[in-house]
Amino acid sequence: MTEVSSICSNTPREWFCLRTQTKREHIAAAILSKIEEVEVFCPRISQVKKTRVGKKRFTEAMFPGYIFAKFSLIENYRRVIHTQGVSGLVHQGERKAVPESIVLNLRDSLPEGIIEAPDPSVEPGAKIEFVAGSLKGLKGEVLAQLPSSDRIQILLEFLGREITVVSNSADILLAPED
Repeated sequence: MTEVSSICSNTPREWFCLRTQTKREHIAAAILSKIEEVEVFCPRISQVKKTRVGKKRFTEAMFPGYIFAKFSLIENYRRVIHTQGVSGLVHQGERKAVPESIVLNLRDSLPEGIIEAPDPSVEPGAKIEFVAGSLKGLKGEVLAQLPSSDRIQILLEFLGREITVVSNSADILLAPED
């Protein structure tokens, strides 16, 4: 018995891509990270989305439905595959492992594991629409992002004249294209 366990403990750990249940990537990653023999990487993206009450920043999986885990296939396959939130191991024919360089490069490019996508509605030249405040419903064009936090300068046509206003970026969204 000791001979078998010593053979298993020397098996290499490799990176694998795991399929997860929808919107459960973070749950599967959290549970897998508690297993000592498993290393987990769940890259995420933080982006601004429109909601009923205005814009909100959401953090979601960069690859919806997938996470990366480094483990010994022989020793930990059953434990990993039966973890809450995990629905399968991604493979292409006989090839199951993901090249380590791919995961390491991705992880190095995301030091905190999260990338913040800029709010596209605040780029200079963007056509925007006010979704909150006293200017709600009016359309304009972004002139510049101001150094003060979350403030932007907007060119607005109002009563036949062009005026410049300063607004909070949470009050605007990209205008729908006509």
